[in-house]
Amino acid sequence: MNRPFSGRRRWLAVLLSATFVLAVLMGIGPGLYLINPNPADPNATFTFLGVPRIYAWAVLWFFVQATVVLVAYFQLWNGVQEDDPRQHDAPGENAQKEDG
Repeated sequence: MNRPFSGRRRWLAVLLSATFVLAVLMGIGPGLYLINPNPADPNATFTFLGVPRIYAWAVLWFFVQATVVLVAYFQLWNGVQEDDPRQHDAPGENAQKEDG
């Protein structure tokens, strides 16, 4: 059984989780309504640097999600928990070392 994160790692896990949820909501959810211009507006700008605004918005939030996953991988998921059974010797392994 793995122990939950504590201290700095727990704070980072909560921050990354909240950021990822925000990125999901803003990228493909209600966030689209914030940047999608009204088609009836004659002064509406539909592109950003030559790319449709809605596409650029989705790409921006994709990079936020990818960054969250990479930070979580390198900062939270890279180590083995203290009580991980893979870190302990297999049963009988110590006996073989002592006998041999």
